[in-house]
Amino acid sequence: MAIFAGDLWGLLTTEGQRIDIAAYHAIHDTYRAPWLDKTMATASKIGETKSGLYGLAFFAFFGTPTAQVTAKLAAVSLIGSGGISQATKWIVNRERPSGGQDRKNSSFPSQHATGAAAVAVLVSKRHGRLGWFAWGLAILIGLSRIYLGRHYPTDVLTGFLLGAIASWLVLRGERWFEKLHF
Repeated sequence: MAIFAGDLWGLLTTEGQRIDIAAYHAIHDTYRAPWLDKTMATASKIGETKSGLYGLAFFAFFGTPTAQVTAKLAAVSLIGSGGISQATKWIVNRERPSGGQDRKNSSFPSQHATGAAAVAVLVSKRHGRLGWFAWGLAILIGLSRIYLGRHYPTDVLTGFLLGAIASWLVLRGERWFEKLHF
């Protein structure tokens, strides 16, 4: 809850917005390199919802039985958190750092970060040894969104929080979701 309160402070107060924008510029403007541009573009592509669903479909069909259940749970979390993220985007309608503003594709929260955290929480919980990799990838995806000028840090942090909450809820109902056939 402290993260969410911090995100609200960052959005709603002048001082919070100044800090959010300064953090954005520190990540976005400090170091630019062609290799980093390509790395961040690739991370951002991996963080797209459709990329996540393709990866989960692969594990659902070809993974171990445990990986198949994780893929099913992650798909439920990814779809649920994506819906919440889209509704929040519509309500908040925050302008992107690059200047673009469209209700259905606004800056707050980062849907890439939401999905990345949703999957990372489930992988960490169900496949402990892979948790560091899942969270490392999620953090890279979140940083890529700031580096590429698509989101402010509070957008990414809120996305991480929404994804983590969605996966926590899915894990609370894990036995029920395991029985779903799809």
